[in-house]
Order: sequence, then structure tokens, then C-alpha cells
Amino acid sequence: MLTRLSLCFALLTSTAHADGFAVGDTFMDPMEIAQSAFADFNYYGEGRPAITVDASVDFFNQMTILVAETGFADDSVDGVRNQYVLQQGDGEVWTIIFTRTDYRCGRGANTVTWQTNLCP
Repeated sequence: MLTRLSLCFALLTSTAHADGFAVGDTFMDPMEIAQSAFADFNYYGEGRPAITVDASVDFFNQMTILVAETGFADDSVDGVRNQYVLQQGDGEVWTIIFTRTDYRCGRGANTVTWQTNLCP
């Protein structure tokens, strides 16, 4: 019983985010972000849904994970890309130190590159 209450309390106080994860979230395995993206992906949706996940480590040993979903049926937004930058701390724990959401528009002046501005 105490374990259930502790679990419920932990879930209620944990950071839950519409786009997945936020600055300060920690992971023993940063690939949990990719696994979560694939688990939540609805490939039976309208349009031509696709998902890509890219991970890289830079010169400063920071890991960047890009999760891009494209092929939306929406005529305004073609895709959304979330960027997560993680840094490894003590005990091999990875912490998100930066997040950003980009959009690729289906109409307007820029329909090719990712941008931080919302689509028209």
C-alpha cells in the first residue's frame, strides 16, 4: 500500500509535458527519449506520417537528440521537431539542459526549412 501511494505521489509531482520532456529531466539512458517518441507515434494517422530520431555527441560531450514528426494532414503544419540537449553528470546520469521546438510549415514563405516561429 505504501509503495502504491509513493508511486502515485511520484507520478503526480513528476514533470509531465505535452511535448515530452523538459530542462532538468534526468535519464540513465538518454535513448529513453527516442523510445518514448516511437512508442507514442501514431503511424496510422491521416496524411503521410513519418518519424525520425537523430542523436549525436559534440565536442563538449553533450548529446543532442532530434525527434521529428512529419507528414501531418494539416494544411498549415507539415511537421514538428523537438530538440533535446543532454549533458552527462555524476553517476552517468544524463540531464536535459536545453530544449527547443521547431516547425516545418505546409504553406507560407518558408515550406522547406525548420523554424521556431509558428506556421501561418
